[in-house]
Amino acid sequence: MKSFYFVAVVFFVAMNASCNRKWENSFENIAFEEGDLVFRKGLGVKSQAVLYSDASGIYSHVGIVVLNDSVFRIVHITPGERDKKDTVDVIKMESISDFWRKDRASHGAIYRLKDNVWGEKAAQQALHLLQKRIPFDHDYQLEDTTKMYCTELVYYVYAQAGKDISFGKRSVLNAPVYAGVYIFPSDIYTNDDFSLVYNF
Repeated sequence: MKSFYFVAVVFFVAMNASCNRKWENSFENIAFEEGDLVFRKGLGVKSQAVLYSDASGIYSHVGIVVLNDSVFRIVHITPGERDKKDTVDVIKMESISDFWRKDRASHGAIYRLKDNVWGEKAAQQALHLLQKRIPFDHDYQLEDTTKMYCTELVYYVYAQAGKDISFGKRSVLNAPVYAGVYIFPSDIYTNDDFSLVYNF
């Protein structure tokens, strides 16, 4: 009986490791382009709050694809995922696999403007903000560009490139603490000018 449990445990660990490897490496063959928007449905409480507030949304977070040292990476900004050297939440750049890690995302997608003439310039703007180490905007104020939240970041870099990727869409919340006007993920990817490139 002990040998049966030992075999079962070994099998479970092996399968789990195999699944983790597949998850971490399954994005390498995607044909990314600079300026692609990469969404994820997060697992944490804050992600659930975004999804609850964004009635038509299925994703809680977004970043933008940039080309850095000939490698496609994601520039994004989110609370609670600080690098060890940081004492506050700031804009960051990381690999596709890290952005979509199993402990961070249950689902993900890539959306691309059908006419993506603004993508490269938007990506360059994102790298510029990365160098400035823009902090996360915990007050979620769209009019304050010294701090940003995730959708504000991708909206802003595309606006700097000459394209309004929200097409003027805004979401209004009347919640006691977070009453205000916001750009939610669905205010961006539901627009007809975007096409779905990949999802899982």
